[in-house]
Amino acid sequence: MRKSIQTLTPYKVKPEYDMIRLDSNEAFMSLLSSADFSKLEEIAINRYPAESSERLVTAFAKYSGFPAENILPGNGSDELITIISQYALDPGDQVIVLEPDFSMYEKNALVMGANITKIDLKADFSLPLETVKEEIQLKKPKLLFLSNPNNPTGQLYSEAEIESLIKELAQVGGLLILDEAYIDFAGESAFANKFLNYENLIILRTASKALGMAALRLGFLIANDQLIAGISCIKPPYNVNTLSASLGTQLLEKPNVLDQFLLLQLEQIAELEEIMTEFAARTNSAVLFPSQANFFLMKMDGAKQLADFLYERKIKIRFFDDESLKAIRISAGTTEEHDRLRSALSEWSESNA
Repeated sequence: MRKSIQTLTPYKVKPEYDMIRLDSNEAFMSLLSSADFSKLEEIAINRYPAESSERLVTAFAKYSGFPAENILPGNGSDELITIISQYALDPGDQVIVLEPDFSMYEKNALVMGANITKIDLKADFSLPLETVKEEIQLKKPKLLFLSNPNNPTGQLYSEAEIESLIKELAQVGGLLILDEAYIDFAGESAFANKFLNYENLIILRTASKALGMAALRLGFLIANDQLIAGISCIKPPYNVNTLSASLGTQLLEKPNVLDQFLLLQLEQIAELEEIMTEFAARTNSAVLFPSQANFFLMKMDGAKQLADFLYERKIKIRFFDDESLKAIRISAGTTEEHDRLRSALSEWSESNA
């Protein structure tokens, strides 16, 4: 085993079919009823999926507004993060990540033998902009990864902050990887119509969150012509399977369905915020943070104990229980799931008053 990966641990996911799943920021319902399964009978599963990927990119381009020639599809954003790391990093190169943020940024950089600089967010999870800029000038990183809105905090950084980082990185030859997995919940991206203005910006999008297609594993990389050409040299030619591409294309070609689904999710997010606000008000040490995503983060003592309590009641949430962050993160679900959650949280409050 290579030295750079000896400290890594497997990311294991346990199948749990009888649980209310409020831990992974997935959509709470499936849109498969909107797909025409008879079209799947036309798929030549004996052929590689080149044409289906082209149709998928065309559909995503029309839905998102990005030019098709500036989009690369991936087997989820996870694969695209891997490909970006392979494209940009040599052993010993510098990478900056924020803490907390999506763990796969750091993991992929470590696999490539890069040196990682972690910068803690402020106490309110806002961006320590000047600190990051200072580290950029000091470390001269090849990559800076940033989810916006942030996962797990739900914080949305401003256009001015992101633009400042892009310009700072340009001075040292670095790339900003702007992961907009949750941007649909926050509104329009400030960079959707001007990403071509930057030589060092890569945007990541996914179909796994607001579009409700997590099982299909569809991600999209958006960048300028030069970056697309370079990254295309190492991207596997058939990385998106035909069945996923076909179903994803069908759903992307139904913007009215997706728009109505987003509105439904926003209603459920508001309902979850109400539940979390009520719970925070009666919980000592609890601090609920505002979110521009489909989840809420709450700092509290006893995060693991609460997660275990809910798990016993068939409700799975995400908890963070280390020195830097003691918190729970709960994703939006259906009204029925929220009713179960509200009841369980009330029970916890009564037993821990």
